[in-house]
Amino acid sequence: MSMSSIESENTQNATLPEAPTTIVPPGIRDIISRIKDEGSQSMLLSSVFCHLQQIQWCFLENEQCFRAITSAMSEIKFMQDTQPTEPSEELSIPRDLAQQLIDYYYSLCHFEGFKMSLEKSFLTSIPDLLEISHVQLDCTSQIIYYTILFQGIVTKPEVLPRRGTLIHILYQKCASLGEDWLKNIKDTPADFFAALTLVSLFLECCNIDLSWKALAQACRISKALGFFSVDETPSEGDNEHSTEPESLPHQAEVERNRKRFQFWHILRTDCLFRMCYGKPTLIPAGSWKVNFPDPTINGVNDESSRFMQIHFIASMRLTLIVMKYLDWVDGGKDPDPVSHDATIDSFIDEVQLILSDWDAEGLLQIATNHVDIWFCVDVLFSTYKMLIVLYQSKKCNQGHILPSQAVEISRKSVKIFQSLLASSAHAFWGISLFLFHQFVPFFILCLDIIGNPDHANLEEDLVSIGWISDYAEMVIKERVELKPVMVIIKSMSTACQQTKTIRLARAA
Repeated sequence: MSMSSIESENTQNATLPEAPTTIVPPGIRDIISRIKDEGSQSMLLSSVFCHLQQIQWCFLENEQCFRAITSAMSEIKFMQDTQPTEPSEELSIPRDLAQQLIDYYYSLCHFEGFKMSLEKSFLTSIPDLLEISHVQLDCTSQIIYYTILFQGIVTKPEVLPRRGTLIHILYQKCASLGEDWLKNIKDTPADFFAALTLVSLFLECCNIDLSWKALAQACRISKALGFFSVDETPSEGDNEHSTEPESLPHQAEVERNRKRFQFWHILRTDCLFRMCYGKPTLIPAGSWKVNFPDPTINGVNDESSRFMQIHFIASMRLTLIVMKYLDWVDGGKDPDPVSHDATIDSFIDEVQLILSDWDAEGLLQIATNHVDIWFCVDVLFSTYKMLIVLYQSKKCNQGHILPSQAVEISRKSVKIFQSLLASSAHAFWGISLFLFHQFVPFFILCLDIIGNPDHANLEEDLVSIGWISDYAEMVIKERVELKPVMVIIKSMSTACQQTKTIRLARAA
C-alpha cells in the first residue's frame, strides 16, 4: 500500500512529502543491510533502531552490544532463509466477535472530544454488507470499521484468543484498501477519522512510514476542515468561525472545542514522530492558530472523562516542551557546554514539574479501568522517556558511562510497566506501545549492565530485562512479520546475562 498523495480529478489532495530516510547510526544501517528482506530492514530501522539516535554514541563504542546486534542479524537472516513461505489465506473477523468489539468500543466512547462519524447501527451491519456481492461499500467506511475493531482488540482487557492474528488480519484489510481510499478521499470528517485511526493501526504493525503518511493525510484533511484556524481573527484570515466564543450558540462552541481538541491531538502525534522517528514536521510553526479547548468540550464536567481531561492537559504541556526542545536542536545546539547544559536543565525542570503537578503515579493507583490506566501510563512513561533523552543530551554526560539519572529513570519505568502487566486483567498493550514507551529504557538498562562495571542492582535489572524479553516474545508469537523485533530484544537480553557470567568468572 502506498500512502503517498495521489492526484484525482475529484479531490484536491496536496502533494505530501515522501517519507524521509530514518535517522539511525551508520554502523547499524550497515549491519541491517545484511538481511535480504527489505520489509524487515525497513521495520527494524524505523521501529527499533531509530531510538538509538538518542544513545548512539554510547552504543557504538560498546563491542559487546555491537556483537549482540550482529548476532541477531545473522539469526534473522537464517530464519528468513530457512522459514518456508506459507501461502496466504483469506482470513476474516468472526461476525459475533466483531459485534462484541464494536459494543466494547462504544461502551468506552462517551467523550465529546472525538465524535464518531458513522452510526453504531451502520458499523454493526457492515459484516453482512460485505458478504452481499452487489453492495459496494466505500473504502472509508470499511477502514473505519476495521480500525474500530482494532481499537476494541487492543483495549479489551479480557483474554482474546489469537489476538495477534486478528491484528494482522485487520492490517492486511486496511492495507489492501489503501490505494482505492486515496484515489477517492475527500475532505470529510469520516476520512479524517479513517486517517487518524490508521495511524494507530500501522504503528502497531511497526510500519512507521505508512503511519506517518496516514498522519499526513489526517493533517491535510483537518486543515481543509478548519482545524488549523479555529481561533483566527477576521483580520488574520477568512475563517468562517471567527466569532468570539461568548457570542456563539452553545453547540457551535462545542464544535469549536472539538476541533481544538482534535487539532492538539494531531499536533502531539506530529511531535512524537519528530522526536521518536526523525520525521519532519507536518505542522510547521505559523501554520495554525488554535487555543487549548475547554477540556470538558461541552462544559459538562463528567467524572467518567476525568482521566482523559488530565491526560490531555498533561500530555499537551509535555508536547509544548518537546516542541521547544526539537526547535532548539534544529536551530543548532549551543556550542558552549555550560550554556548548553543550562538550557537542557531548564527543559528538565519543566518536565519534572508535569510529574509533580499531576502525580501520574498516584493517579495510576486509583485508576479502575483499562482506558484510564492507559491515560496515566502514557503521561508517566512519556515524561520518563523525555527525561532520559534530556539527561543523555547534556554535554557533561557524554562519557563512556551512562548518566545515573537516565539509568535510574529507565529502571523505574521498566519496573512500573512490569508491575502493571503482572495483572492478567491488563496483560495486553501491543507492541507499538511497548516499543514507544519501553524500548529506550530497555536499551539504557542493557547498555549500563554491559558497559558499566560498577552497575548497581545487577540481579534486579537482569530480572527486568528477562521479563521484557519474555513479554516481547509473548506479544509477537502470533505475528511472524514482527519476529525480527523479538530477536533483537532477546539478543540484548542474552548479552546482559553473558555479562553477568563474565564478571562472575573474573571474580572467581
